[in-house]
Amino acid sequence: MKQIRLLAQYYVDLMMKLGLVRFSMLLALALVVLAIVVQMAVTMVLHGQVESIDVIRSIFFGLLITPWAVYFLSVVVEQLEESRQRLSRLVQKLEEMRERDLSLNVQLKDNIAQLNQEIAVREKAEAELQETFGQLKIEIKEREETQIQLEQQSSFLRSFLDASPDLVFYRNEDKEFSGCNRAMELLTGKSEKQLVHLKPADVYSPEAAAKVIETDEKVFRHNVSLTYEQWLDYPDGRKACFEIRKVPYYDRVGKRHGLMGFGRDITERKRYQDALERASRDKTTFISTISHELRTPLNGIVGLSRILLDTELTAEQEKYLKTIHVSAVTLGNIFNDIIDMDKMERRKVQLDNQPVDFTSFLADLENLSALQAQQKGLRFNLEPTLPLPHQVITDGTRLRQILWNLISNAVKFTQQGQVTVRVRYDEGDMLHFEVEDSGIGIPQDELDKIFAMYYQVKDSHGGKPATGTGIGLAVSRRLAKKYGRRYYGYQRTGQRFNLYVDDPRTVGSRRGR
Repeated sequence: MKQIRLLAQYYVDLMMKLGLVRFSMLLALALVVLAIVVQMAVTMVLHGQVESIDVIRSIFFGLLITPWAVYFLSVVVEQLEESRQRLSRLVQKLEEMRERDLSLNVQLKDNIAQLNQEIAVREKAEAELQETFGQLKIEIKEREETQIQLEQQSSFLRSFLDASPDLVFYRNEDKEFSGCNRAMELLTGKSEKQLVHLKPADVYSPEAAAKVIETDEKVFRHNVSLTYEQWLDYPDGRKACFEIRKVPYYDRVGKRHGLMGFGRDITERKRYQDALERASRDKTTFISTISHELRTPLNGIVGLSRILLDTELTAEQEKYLKTIHVSAVTLGNIFNDIIDMDKMERRKVQLDNQPVDFTSFLADLENLSALQAQQKGLRFNLEPTLPLPHQVITDGTRLRQILWNLISNAVKFTQQGQVTVRVRYDEGDMLHFEVEDSGIGIPQDELDKIFAMYYQVKDSHGGKPATGTGIGLAVSRRLAKKYGRRYYGYQRTGQRFNLYVDDPRTVGSRRGR
């Protein structure tokens, strides 16, 4: 069957190669030859010889069947060719379909691989999505907890602000209220919701609003905090004085959003201050009156007693008169200390530096101090180191007051022995005073306290405070510091007590006394 198919294919290919005319001629020739051969073979078998008529008859027969054979073969060839072409087309289509199938298979494989990859990606994305959902749930829970905590803190902070008696408020850049606490609501008579978006002119009286706006502008203009006092009115007409502090408010990036204000009611403090000022004025008036009323008769006692001491007196009269004179001078110095103390509290101490006859100054100091020492049976020694200036420029009254307080203090704490005052002139126009006594001294633990106002040193026996006002040393030290003097001392219990006053203001010639 395969050979027939090959033969038919060869026949078709030959006919297509030679063409129909040539193929027909070739076929006719083949048939004629075949007919001659067959005729001759049959004739030889039957008759034993071949005649020319047999050849002619074979040629005629070959030519006769040639058209029919050609036609038959042509039809067969055409059918075969059509079949072949149809088969070729089918084969081509099959090949195309096969190639398409292969391509589809490759594409399908690629699609399957891509689909598998997409499935893997989607599975991974799904896992990540589930993980993200889990994280979101955790984050939502944490945010809910944080929100609850923030609400609790906000509620606590709000309760804290509302519980505060101080004013708390905040205004934006347009100077409108943005919020406040309960105390501010009570002051303005408006709730926080009513205050929001209102300006100071809508809340306060015109005078108060003008000051509020002025201070707001200072805070906004200079970007600094500001503290001031202001009287404000409550809705019931009650007035209160507030110490108000305003500070600019910035966010985390440094942008200013307005200001915050805090106000503390200082009405009672203002009343106390007013009362203290009135008391201070009353005290000053009282001290001035007492000073004026008592100084005149006291000066008369001092002057007359000094005049009488220059007259002829008995020993007993002189003793009594010296006591009167020293007591009057001491009382005058106490008045001076009290007046100076009041002036120092009001910071109104004024120094009157004038030329002073230093020789006469020391003579008066020696005479008066000797009288005071004699009252207790003590010796008083003035030991000047020559040469000394004849004249100094200083406040003689203040210097005399300082030295008198030192000497009086030394006499007070000395039961027997002597009190010595040494004076010398140092280089640099400096006068140096040293007061030394042989008294009981001051305990070591009280040395830092003796210059305190109203402090009294306790004795070394019964522990009772010593006599005196407790203001002499304090006033003397403050006076000394007032005009540049150094005033200090040291003490070792049971031996001596030294104090120093250096006065640099000296003029005149250096001459012995």
